[in-house]
Amino acid sequence: MSYDVAIVGSGVAGLASAYRLAPDHDVLVVDRDAIGSGTSSRASGVITTPVDYPGQPEWSEHALAFFRELDGTGVFEWTEREFVRGVRPADVEAARESARAEGISLVDRAAYDEVFAEDAPYERALVWEGTGFFDVDEFLATMQRECASRGVEFRPDTAVEAVHVEDGVATGVETEYGSVEADSVVVAAGSGTRPLLADVLGLPLRKFTWNVAYLDADLPEGYPMAGDPVLQCYWRRTRDGHLLVGVQHEYEGPPEDEREVGPEIETLLGEAFPTIAAHGDSEVVRYEVCPMADTTTPDANPIVDAPAEGPANLVIAAGFHGAGVMASDSIGTAVRSLLTGEDAPFPIDPFRLDRFDTRSTDFPFRSLFGKSSRS
Repeated sequence: MSYDVAIVGSGVAGLASAYRLAPDHDVLVVDRDAIGSGTSSRASGVITTPVDYPGQPEWSEHALAFFRELDGTGVFEWTEREFVRGVRPADVEAARESARAEGISLVDRAAYDEVFAEDAPYERALVWEGTGFFDVDEFLATMQRECASRGVEFRPDTAVEAVHVEDGVATGVETEYGSVEADSVVVAAGSGTRPLLADVLGLPLRKFTWNVAYLDADLPEGYPMAGDPVLQCYWRRTRDGHLLVGVQHEYEGPPEDEREVGPEIETLLGEAFPTIAAHGDSEVVRYEVCPMADTTTPDANPIVDAPAEGPANLVIAAGFHGAGVMASDSIGTAVRSLLTGEDAPFPIDPFRLDRFDTRSTDFPFRSLFGKSSRS
């Protein structure tokens, strides 16, 4: 059977692309594991899209609107919660400029004493409204159900070994069980994207991961989400009242075991976190790490593109630096725009491959927290 679109990868980028294409395309989603079981399944569910995509307000609003619309569908539940970021005295002026430029609030830190430690080194706090969180497993399950209801076909536990290219055009994929013909191919395979396309297209995608700890804190309902850009961490309340803390882990060379917890999270919790967060000295219940690495790019923004230097009818959606779940529907809408030629409701150029001079993985790691105009 031939399909209009074959999508490689069933994380949020693959599912969102299938969701948007399915109404008028025959779509097949292929994944080497269970549907939605890769990196997306270990996301924190912290949805701070305007914080992490500060230069793309339309992109952020589109993504957030989808979560609000999806609320109550299947098992999906959206919880709106503000996001606060402590501002050190030396950074107040820069934070004031950020507040003006991004339309956010700058308040006295005392307004968030339940979030910050009593002696935290903050004078003010930046506050983003309209952000929130959800259970990622519930989101992935709901997206799979909604895609299936639109006619999307799924092939889990099926490794894709190559993308077929004939006369400069992507014509399908080769799986471990045989060939699949398709008019277009979308590769949204996370850290598997670069090796899969190695013979077709060079991509500056570098592996890293996020490490998470759950702390035995008894937090009240309504507890805000928070973060610190200097320590490159975030924290939020879970539904059962625990405190979830996350921090980036940059690999130094190829990782021997991508499931291993890096030293950053233990160092953070043992030294710095108790000084900035209320309940930051609570006992750790468990640690968690993605079962496969995430990927980042030289500027920490993703690649969502149909690159002119690659074969025709090939779209790439990868390199989300841990900010993919929060942009789900914008990713799917962008992929549809690239395949159909329809106008997207936001600029796509910031995510084009040709913005990079390199296609190597040997580039300096840039923190996600360095992308925005933050304190």
